[in-house]
Amino acid sequence: MKPISPFGLPIGISIAIWSVVGCLRLVHEMFRARFGKKRKYNRYTASDIVVLLPAHNEEVVIRSAIQSLKKVVEPHQIYVISDGSQDKTYRRARMEGVHVSELLPGRGKAKGLVYLLKQYNLFKRYKLIFIVDADTRIDENALKYALPLFNDRETGVVFASSQIRWKQHIIPKLSYYFFAYRDRLNRILQYCFVYGQTWKYTNVNYVIPGFATIYRSEILKQLEIDTPGLLIEDFNLAFQFHKKKLGKIGYAPLAIGWDQYPDNLIDYWNQVRRWNIGFFQTVKKNGVWPSFFWAALGLFSLEIILNSIFMLFLPFILIFDAAYILAYFNITHAPILSLSSIPPLIPFYEEATLENIFIGVFVIDYFFSVIIGLVNKKPQFIFYGLFFFFMHSITSLILLSSIYPGFFGTSDGRWKSPKRF
Repeated sequence: MKPISPFGLPIGISIAIWSVVGCLRLVHEMFRARFGKKRKYNRYTASDIVVLLPAHNEEVVIRSAIQSLKKVVEPHQIYVISDGSQDKTYRRARMEGVHVSELLPGRGKAKGLVYLLKQYNLFKRYKLIFIVDADTRIDENALKYALPLFNDRETGVVFASSQIRWKQHIIPKLSYYFFAYRDRLNRILQYCFVYGQTWKYTNVNYVIPGFATIYRSEILKQLEIDTPGLLIEDFNLAFQFHKKKLGKIGYAPLAIGWDQYPDNLIDYWNQVRRWNIGFFQTVKKNGVWPSFFWAALGLFSLEIILNSIFMLFLPFILIFDAAYILAYFNITHAPILSLSSIPPLIPFYEEATLENIFIGVFVIDYFFSVIIGLVNKKPQFIFYGLFFFFMHSITSLILLSSIYPGFFGTSDGRWKSPKRF
């Protein structure tokens, strides 16, 4: 998933529901693994897969991405499309002995993928199509965990788990603060949302991440990859998949794609804004239809928008709270943590006490940072987590500022890659 969320921890009904569903799925799969009938072989092997690798100005990472893929498939199964690159992406990809094409001028990621599929007749030549971002290094065991999911004929697509390697360190660095924030967010989404939403009995995942995803050829052929006017294709493919009732979306947590996350605010802002605008464009393009998918997505969307509004109003709430407390101290010399005498300028203002804000916004959120840090042996989360609320506010602002261009803007699908390392 590079999955989307406009804040650090979406406390609410959605996270409660999908965390419980995820636990039920875990118990169910543990039971099946122990007592169920085991299949002796997989329906598909690595030879059934073609890899599509779109790239735009990725000279720094393109060779390492290809080298990781050559550990899971043969070089002749890898097709690179250099889309409007102005650097050495094309030449460096050719050094790896794989198929490399170039589009000048660039057409955008989605149109580049369509070009490869048609130019080399890949739908007919391969049973599975593996789309990988140029900044992703595929783990050598990824297919071992992803391919068994296709033994279920209803599964039309399987995506990997996005993870990042960042060094253990003692002295804090701003770049690692951004890594830690995105890493924690991804893990919360994967554990508390994606795992439950991709259970075959629920099947409501809102996005098919484009960074490391395997499609059945006959399924991808039914999807419009290069829908005009969309900034990204990830959400649109998921919406089409559900709307056309093409089957189940599978998620392989142990199939890892080692990703690169933004290490500065500008790249973070641009990337998340691009995802958010792409989401709202997709909603406008596909509309709403009666379904379990939209019931889950509608509830989640409402919660994250309301939470984002709250995060932006939070500084004003704290100012009101502090001013009222100081005024009350001067009059009665008795502490109070209520806003009941302040005009109700915001919803639920009476519950917005300093105590509730501290527990709801900081303590619970920080608790998740500590747990994730301990479980994943990253004690740096314990320090960086103290300051994640700044990023929650920034991410909320990105979401709300993306609504208008998402619904009323358009795009040619071209993209600008963040800084690579």
